[in-house]
Formats: sequence, C-alpha cells, structure tokens
Amino acid sequence: MMILGCVVTLQLSSCSDDDDNSDVKIPASELPDAAREFVAQYYGDVTMTSIEKEVDHGIIEYDVVLANGHEISFNADGEWIDVDAPAGMTVPAGIVPDAIAAYVADNFIGLGVNEISKNAAYYEVELTNGLDLIFDHDGNFVRQDRAA
Repeated sequence: MMILGCVVTLQLSSCSDDDDNSDVKIPASELPDAAREFVAQYYGDVTMTSIEKEVDHGIIEYDVVLANGHEISFNADGEWIDVDAPAGMTVPAGIVPDAIAAYVADNFIGLGVNEISKNAAYYEVELTNGLDLIFDHDGNFVRQDRAA
C-alpha cells in the first residue's frame, strides 16, 4: 500500500508539471517587431505600462497594457489576437476589418467596437453596450449574444 501511495503521489505531481504556464515581465525591446509596429501605428506615443510574455504548453503570447487603459494581446509572431478598450471606449479605427466596421455602423448606430478578438475560426466583437457579435474571417455576420 505504501508503494502504491508513492506511485499515486508521483503521478499527481508529474501531472502538475504538464502546465508550463509562466508570465514574465519583459521590456518593449523583446516584443516582436510586428507588435511594436502595431502599437506605434494605432496608439502613437501612448506609453506601454506593462508587457508580459506568457508561455503555456509551448504557446507564446504577449500581453501589453497601455497608459490609456487599452490592452492588446499578440501571438508569438507579433500579430494581434485581442484588442480591448476600457469600458465605454472604442478600439482605434483601422483595427476592425472594413466589412465588420460597416456592419456595425449600419446595424448598431451610435455604438462602437469596445473589444475585438480573432482566432482561427472567427472574429468576436464586443460593442460599447456589451453586445457580442461573431463574424467569420470574411467579415460576414454569424450571430449575436449578450455578453456575460
């Protein structure tokens, strides 16, 4: 029984090592060039107040917090995967693909995009009123949901 207990303990502790998630603060110079260029293009001289590099199961992601409260996540290549403005504010013009921006302007007059995320399957857009919209990669509307 004692040997079985040791084996179970070793198995459980080895499972916890499967998650190599780590967050490390880094200087802006360690961000991929594309990420630095994105920040410069859309946020001009806004200071990056916090930059973290996350590694989870070999997947690298960079999280950047700006002095104006906007937060941006980038993949390992420096491509944006999430842009989030403070509550009630909008992400800078030009980040939202044209087809999605046009759909929002035509169907949600007076509202703007507060957050936009993209993955391999779709874009998820949160409007300034909290409504979530899903679009395919061609910018075609798929569905809407009330944000949690």
